[in-house]
Amino acid sequence: MQKPRNTSNDHSSREAWLRAATNELRPYFAKLGLAIPEAIRFSIAFTSQGKKSKVAGEVWPASATDDGHCELIVRADFADPLDVLGILAHQLTHAALPPEAKHGKLFRDAALRLGLEGQMRNALPGAALRERLNELAGALGPLPHARLNFDRVTLSGIEVADRPKKQTTRMLKAECLAKGCGYTVRVAARWLADLGAPHCPRHGSMTTPPLPHDVEASGDTSSDLKNQAAE
Repeated sequence: MQKPRNTSNDHSSREAWLRAATNELRPYFAKLGLAIPEAIRFSIAFTSQGKKSKVAGEVWPASATDDGHCELIVRADFADPLDVLGILAHQLTHAALPPEAKHGKLFRDAALRLGLEGQMRNALPGAALRERLNELAGALGPLPHARLNFDRVTLSGIEVADRPKKQTTRMLKAECLAKGCGYTVRVAARWLADLGAPHCPRHGSMTTPPLPHDVEASGDTSSDLKNQAAE
């Protein structure tokens, strides 16, 4: 790879920074017989597998978009420029190969030529490529991105940012605590709010969990009948 040109060092967006990095990497890839597609959109965001996945980045091929652009994503909890460039190099290798290559022999051969090392699914730059990318990071200037902390503090404690909110209208479990009984039923939270706890046929009143804070008695149970049917 030729020494990176000293760019303006004032990229206004993450996409511009990643695009500039990709353009600097093109000659190096081409020298090794790998053509990086011209039509690529770049993001630093969640991958399709969300926070729970260990996938550091991904590429969607041109065939997956209506306008023929590849979509390249670096996971948003990476912010160190050298780490981001390492992930970019891995994903650009995918972009330069047919989608069906995945992490098989074709990918492995290309990755090793480029200087990626380790298990191919998580291959990252070895010492030689890392040195090149470190030089490139200096030429690109600051990456306009800060690490996205997937856990956020809320009034209720720590809540994972990409986890759906707990469904407060789920069917709640009511149970008879009489010794040896074990009778249980499921009931919508709204029914508990409007009509109270159900009764065991043998022992009477049953215990129920606390109602969700956003459920109030209203007298309108039509939506809960639909929810019960859906359950």
